[in-house]
Amino acid sequence: MPVASVELRNVIVFSFLAFCVFLFGCGDTPTSTGGDTPVTTQRLTTARLTDIREGLSWTFADSVVVIENKGQLIPSDLVQTLLGGQSTCKCIEATWQLSEKSGLLRLSSMKVDGEKTDTEATISIKPAGHVRVNLGIRQYNVFPNEVKEP
Repeated sequence: MPVASVELRNVIVFSFLAFCVFLFGCGDTPTSTGGDTPVTTQRLTTARLTDIREGLSWTFADSVVVIENKGQLIPSDLVQTLLGGQSTCKCIEATWQLSEKSGLLRLSSMKVDGEKTDTEATISIKPAGHVRVNLGIRQYNVFPNEVKEP
C-alpha cells in the first residue's frame, strides 16, 4: 500500500474518531431536569399552597396552618376529609405536623370558623414536580417564603 494512501486512511480514521468524541462527548451524562422536589417541614414552613383551579389556599406559619377559600366556603369534599360530618365552613386553623417519611400531614387543635373542635385529621401530601404538591385529591402550587415571620 502506498504511503499516501496509508496517511489518507489515518487522517480519515482520526477525523472520524474526533467527530465521534465531539458528537457524543466523553464526560458524565447530564443530570436530569425532571423529578420531584421533596415535601419537607422546612419547605412548608412559611409557604402558601394555592389550589391550581380555585382560590383555595393553605398558609403555613411555624406550627399553624390556615385553610381558606378567599372568603368563600371551603369545598365540601375537603371539609369532609378534614372534619368528617361537618358540611360547610370558611376557615380551618390547625396545628400541623409533617411525617416526611410517610408523606402524611397531621392536623390537630383545629378551629373551624373560630370555634375549637376536638377533631384531628391526617391527609397525604406528595411532591408533584418542583413547584407543586398533591395534597389529598387536589394539586397545589407551592409559594415558598410567602409568610413573613414577625
